[in-house]
Formats: sequence, C-alpha cells, structure tokens
Amino acid sequence: MKKKNIAIIQVRMKSSRLPGKMLKKIGKYPIIEWVIKRLKMVKSVDKIILATTKKKIDRKFKTISKKLGIDYFAGNEKDVLKRFVDAVKDIEKANIIRVCADNPFVDPEEINKLIVFHKKNKYDYVCNRQIYSKVYSGGFGAEIFSINLLRKLDELVKDKNYREHVTLYLYLWKNRKKFNIHSLKSKNYLGDQIISNKVPGPGNYYEYTHSHYKFTLDTIDDFNFIKKIADKISINTSAKNILKIAKKLG
Repeated sequence: MKKKNIAIIQVRMKSSRLPGKMLKKIGKYPIIEWVIKRLKMVKSVDKIILATTKKKIDRKFKTISKKLGIDYFAGNEKDVLKRFVDAVKDIEKANIIRVCADNPFVDPEEINKLIVFHKKNKYDYVCNRQIYSKVYSGGFGAEIFSINLLRKLDELVKDKNYREHVTLYLYLWKNRKKFNIHSLKSKNYLGDQIISNKVPGPGNYYEYTHSHYKFTLDTIDDFNFIKKIADKISINTSAKNILKIAKKLG
C-alpha cells in the first residue's frame, strides 16, 4: 500500500493579536482560501485536511472545506497535537505535512521539494522553514514527518505548551539527540546567501540575504504588507516573484 501524503492545515478564528484573520480578504480571496488553493497545487499531496476546533465560531470552516473539495475535522482547541492525531486516527500509513493557516503564500514548489526530500532520506522530521538558522523567508514552507512519529509525540509530550505547537518538542535543544531532524536549505533567491559570520549562541546561526522577510500573518502590520503583495499577484505566483515584489515594497 502506498504511503499517502496528507497535508493538515491547522486553523481557528480566535487570535489574540488579529482576531478573525483567517477570513480577512487579500487580493481575490480570504486568507484561508489562499492557503488551500496554493496547497492544492502540490501534486504529491494526496489529501488535505482542514483541522479546526469544535467552537461555534470555527464551524464556517466546514463550509469552506466543502466549497474547495477538501476534508474537514473539528477537534481540541488548545491541544493541537491531539487534534492532529484524531484527524488521522483511521489512517494506518501516511506522511503528515503540517501547514499553518496564517501562511497565505505557502509555496507549492517548496512543499513538493520537502516531500521528495523526505521520501529519499531517512529523517524523522524535515522542514523548509527557519529552525536553527535563518534560511528561509518565513511563510513559504511547511514540515513533514510520519504518522508514526506523530503518534509517538502524542505519547511523549506532556507539557501543554508543547502540545499546542505539535512539533516544537522535536527541535528543542535538549531533544536534539532523540530525533533525526533536518532543515532544508533554500535557493539563493529565498535567502540562502550568507552575508555575515557565525554569531554567539547554540546551533549555527547565520544571517541570510532575504530571511528577514516574513510572510506569516500575525499582526495588522503583517496583514497590510501581505495585502499589498496579494493585490499585485495571482493565486499561483511563485515564492520567487512574491519576494521580488516584497523587495520593491520595502
């Protein structure tokens, strides 16, 4: 049986810094539709699940899921790790691609590269985003791991703060030797050109040419910046061209 690649988008309406941000419109679509539509362009993804909470305010995501032809799951609000585990409880073999809904410009090419790399290499966890070093501009990538690792984390992780962030436990400094994890290097135009030397601190920290750009939606300033870009692009614009526009906007 082929091991499926299942993308899970974690989403909810409640946000302390920018409430209701998932349905705010940029360009032609609400934020959450940008995420789903761009993720659907990844040919190696077999299934997409929109995983939200059981709260009444989040029921509108069920309508969006049906409209765009993806799966829907409502689970625990705070324990996001449990939400993920429950969303795939009936699936035996799969790779999980975790995608955050506040990344409207998640890039199909980068996600596909992530999946291909994970298939060819023996890592527990692979991501194409910033962890130990500033490699990628934030908001284009995701992370991948097996469903078995997801279930192992469910058994291991007791701290509610780590369970809220699903994979945070994996790359904590104290846990580095427990798991075989890897962060992909980006192409030059996404930030893989070193412009300064190693700085003090754990891990290998470097500064890269574009990694200071952030396309994750947390604040109203993020929204205004992302909206300016969305007004100039189509739903299938590449990360490379999005970054070019961002540089022009400053």
